[in-house]
Amino acid sequence: MNLLWLEHEIWEERELQPWERQPCRLISWWEMLEFSAYSFFWCGDALKDIIADCLVGSIPVPGDSPMFAVQRDIDDLARESALDSLQYIEKGFRRIGLQISADTVAEIAADLRETGQRRNFQWLMDQARNVQLLVHKEIKGKVFFYVPAERVKFFPTNVAPHLFGKAVADAFPTAAQDIDEAGMCLGLDRGAACVFHLMRALEVGLGVLGKVFGVSLEHTNWAPAIEQIEKKIRHMHEDPDWKALPDCRGQQEFYAQAASHFAILKDAWRNYTMHARGFYTAQQVERIFENTKGFLQELAGRLHE
Repeated sequence: MNLLWLEHEIWEERELQPWERQPCRLISWWEMLEFSAYSFFWCGDALKDIIADCLVGSIPVPGDSPMFAVQRDIDDLARESALDSLQYIEKGFRRIGLQISADTVAEIAADLRETGQRRNFQWLMDQARNVQLLVHKEIKGKVFFYVPAERVKFFPTNVAPHLFGKAVADAFPTAAQDIDEAGMCLGLDRGAACVFHLMRALEVGLGVLGKVFGVSLEHTNWAPAIEQIEKKIRHMHEDPDWKALPDCRGQQEFYAQAASHFAILKDAWRNYTMHARGFYTAQQVERIFENTKGFLQELAGRLHE
């Protein structure tokens, strides 16, 4: 077996897989291939070479019609060649996270290396084929979600980390995680879960609106809180502090519309999602997502945590 290619790359330790380096980030098909295809190809090729070397090494008398005596003991040259390949295969498997296969290859190498242990070519061929089957099983155990290209936009990225924009992220930082979760749920077609997280994000905005008028959501539901907020908004023009503001009427209009919108959202989505076990089509959820995004962006123009 020609082992010159072994000089190109020897892996000393396992490299973090793409999904381990950045959990919850989208990994492209290209990144997957870039990470594992090279290692997988050469390790598989090395296993095939071990089998081929066993056949060649078991020919007692070379000729035009070779006979394979695979029950012959492995000679020293074949043993050393197989050990070099097994070492390379083990390191390659560890690099791409095939730990069970790597451990098995290490055990085969230890057995083959043991002084005084008689092993024939058939044994080594069987071991290589068993490793091939084991690799197939181990790879099948690593499963992934596929995200269609048109849904990638719902996932936060390093380039665009804020799904609702930086203004919303700055105004309502405690809503950031739920906004991200809502986007990922939408991208994975988990409609009810998406709406659930959107309602949690909206609750942050409602809480900030409540603080403007001294109304707390800490020990109450949306309905009584919205009623208290709307009542205080109706009487804003009677409050000396509010009346002193040059844009009192404009602010009253803004807050009235915001409170009214929260009331609509409560009846249309929040109660339905939280209590009626509602489910939505992908189109409905996307509309809810965009509506929530637009509403929080509007709130972020005046309200901040």
